[in-house]
Amino acid sequence: MSKRNRLLNNPPKSLEEIYFSEIRPQLYKNHAHHHQYGVRKGTTLAEHLDSACQFILTVSRIAEVPEDKRPLLLAATAVHDLNKLDTKGRNVKTLARNQEFLREQLEKACVLSFVVSEADLELVRKLIERHSGHNVSDGARFLPEDPNIERWAAMLTAADLFDLGIPDAQRFRKLEKELTVAFGRSCNLFRISISEDKGYITALLLGACEEVLQKYGLNPLAIFPDGELFEGEALANIDLTKEIAAVWQSKIDQVFGNNIERLVRATKDGIKVTHQAIQQNIEEVLVNVEALLERKKAGYKSDKIAKDVTKWGEAAGADALIKAAELQLLPVSNAEEFAISEGLKAAYLSYREAGLSPKEVWDKIAHHTGISELQRTAIEPFNGQYGRPLFAAKAAVKGIEGIKEALQESFQLRKESTQISEETEVSEEMIAAVSRMVNLPFAIRLNGANDLNAYVEANPRQRCSLGSTSTDIDELISDNMPPGTKVQAFSNRLPGGISAEPKRQADSIAALAYQLIAVGANFPAVKKQDPLYLHLALPKGSAPELLRIWRGLLKQLAATNAEGGTVTIDELKLYRDNQLEFKANKVVGLALPKRPDFVHTSVIIPLVWGDVNNSLALLKSLRLALEISLSLDIGFPFVLSSNLEVELSNDVYGRIEGIPSALQTLLGNGQYQQRQDAEKILERLRCIGKLATSVASIQKADDCLYDLARACVRPIELYYVLLRWTLREQDEPNLSVIWSRICEPLNTLLESFMPDENLLLTKYLKEAAQVAAEGKIWGSSFKRTAQAEPFTAFIAAIRSQKSYLGLDVIFAALIQQYHTRLDRIREHGVGATKYEQVKRYYELLRKLYEEVYSARPEKFLSDQKTLEAAYLFFLEEARKQLKSQSEDNSVETTTTV
Repeated sequence: MSKRNRLLNNPPKSLEEIYFSEIRPQLYKNHAHHHQYGVRKGTTLAEHLDSACQFILTVSRIAEVPEDKRPLLLAATAVHDLNKLDTKGRNVKTLARNQEFLREQLEKACVLSFVVSEADLELVRKLIERHSGHNVSDGARFLPEDPNIERWAAMLTAADLFDLGIPDAQRFRKLEKELTVAFGRSCNLFRISISEDKGYITALLLGACEEVLQKYGLNPLAIFPDGELFEGEALANIDLTKEIAAVWQSKIDQVFGNNIERLVRATKDGIKVTHQAIQQNIEEVLVNVEALLERKKAGYKSDKIAKDVTKWGEAAGADALIKAAELQLLPVSNAEEFAISEGLKAAYLSYREAGLSPKEVWDKIAHHTGISELQRTAIEPFNGQYGRPLFAAKAAVKGIEGIKEALQESFQLRKESTQISEETEVSEEMIAAVSRMVNLPFAIRLNGANDLNAYVEANPRQRCSLGSTSTDIDELISDNMPPGTKVQAFSNRLPGGISAEPKRQADSIAALAYQLIAVGANFPAVKKQDPLYLHLALPKGSAPELLRIWRGLLKQLAATNAEGGTVTIDELKLYRDNQLEFKANKVVGLALPKRPDFVHTSVIIPLVWGDVNNSLALLKSLRLALEISLSLDIGFPFVLSSNLEVELSNDVYGRIEGIPSALQTLLGNGQYQQRQDAEKILERLRCIGKLATSVASIQKADDCLYDLARACVRPIELYYVLLRWTLREQDEPNLSVIWSRICEPLNTLLESFMPDENLLLTKYLKEAAQVAAEGKIWGSSFKRTAQAEPFTAFIAAIRSQKSYLGLDVIFAALIQQYHTRLDRIREHGVGATKYEQVKRYYELLRKLYEEVYSARPEKFLSDQKTLEAAYLFFLEEARKQLKSQSEDNSVETTTTV
């Protein structure tokens, strides 16, 4: 396979950074194809060594091993299975005492630099020899030695056992036994796992679990795609669900607290403020409302407002209009008054959220804005939300200041009502969500029956568009739901239905999960597009330090766009050189997370590609996903899907959801069990990318890429697509130069597919091209049409074939006619030798016609363009081979002389 990328390019500082950037890639280079057997069946030696090294790094830090000894523990772990590294079948003890062999293996693993002295090498030898239960069998057992060696050997033993393919209960007992020795204290393992991954909200939940469990003395030991493993002396015998829910809620509030402008929105029904915004900063909310009112003022349109005034005035009645006019309750007539009316509407909506009746709301608004008692009574017939603000704006003598007072009071009422109900409503909902989403190592209340009943008994109009149907259902507009969320009730499309957009029902936690991604990802500042979601999960058993490095890398990549938008790649370098170079973009690319705590066991990265079809977006997303996932220093399992919620599996390295039928030949079934399966797909995509940039300009490379991907359904058609794009870009292309660019990636791609049905076809075409190259059987120039002349003559003969003429007659005439043609265009004519070459040429084409196409003209002619394109490229390959042989013979002759 082609050289793989690296993403960690900063100079490493800590031992962990050195391991992930330098040592780990070397382990996979050396041992990625060394498969294991027995209880480790299904994994490679590289994966085992990597798992052990990450484990030893974590355990040695928890155990506070001196910093000068930790590198030696890592060095011993990187080569601890010496018997698997030896080709002669010798045992560990023999190999550990062979200094030359030991040094050689340490150097191959890039850890020899840690072993400075003979004493260091001796320590590494002892640790390797004693791991996995090997006895101390040298003379050192009778001599005084560092008592820490026993603890360190136990750490290496535990690291070796960590990825055993046995049930967790058995494996954890073995680990606890070794770690008790390693830590010099009692050690118990506790695992938490998530039942569903909802993206950023799940990452915040796992962060809350980690924070609370560390408070009670547990240390993170390893991370899995579906949870995390902790160790500690004992777990407090209390239910921590409520405490975790509180920390989780505070983390969510902190996110929204920094994005109040997203929580204060101007809608067609008025300015709406969410509860999350009020809980964070009331003053900031008021600033945002005032800014939206200024925007409303700037967008004032007198004709539109006049229609609204007429509509709501007629609804109130003529008597109400006359009485209102007598009390100076006149409709809005300028931009300033329109802004005040929108402010009155915003205050009305906010008070209503606090639970007040319309009458109570307007009593409070009148008090704050200076509307008199008589005026307050006169506007009663008008609609409370839409009509009254339009006719009361002139009477609000305190203007914007009065409206701000009313808003502030309404916000305070809403905040107090939320605080009063926090224990009974908000916290209970969050506690239930924690119990449902994460499996904690203490008593959990299972509410599966309640969820099932909620689903069965739900009104059909209340079925969830997003998430599970439960008792906590929110009705939301499309802006607060993922793109493409289906609508359950189309009330606006039924007779008498409302004119507003159809509402979508969502489980409150699922809706909050999407809103967190909408706020927390660096989406482009353009109209919302349907993204694809790249789900990257840390490999099972990852060290917590890898999570820190991974978070730092994502933060560094996001900083590529200083304005906080998407980050894209240099497509020319990616397609032509297979290099990842990230750069800022305002429209397309990766919408990376804004905060590191949005990344935990996995991360969701929305991918936006602008105005392209779904298949091309999938190809571009998959190429990027594989380049990141298979980079030497990352190696993360992935899922690429149009869905926000997917199931991550420990048993599948990569998965693509929603592959169109036209791309299934290229991408397979979308399930990549092993790393090698994903590498095969990446190699195909790299070949297609290189082909696209070889025959098309970078501006049109995506269109060419898409055509090539679809042609893979029948790989022989790749030749036609490549020739068509070459002719589209150049009127008279130099096919020899083009072939030199595309032959290697094209042959690699074709070898990957190996279609049996095309074996005979390509065999005869290549042999005919070889005969043509040796006999120079072509037209009078090096133009494309002249080069293909003998083959197009064959096509023309088949097209004009008469039913009463047999193939013997047709091909005899074809041979004679083309021999005559060559005799006429050649300067010195041609003779019997050329006749035999032409005869041999058309005999091969006759075999092609009879054996591949069963002598059926319609079947053959449907492929004529594909065959002609393939023939031209085969002819260039044959010429290249003849030239190479000629040069070799010339070199041999010169050497002999």
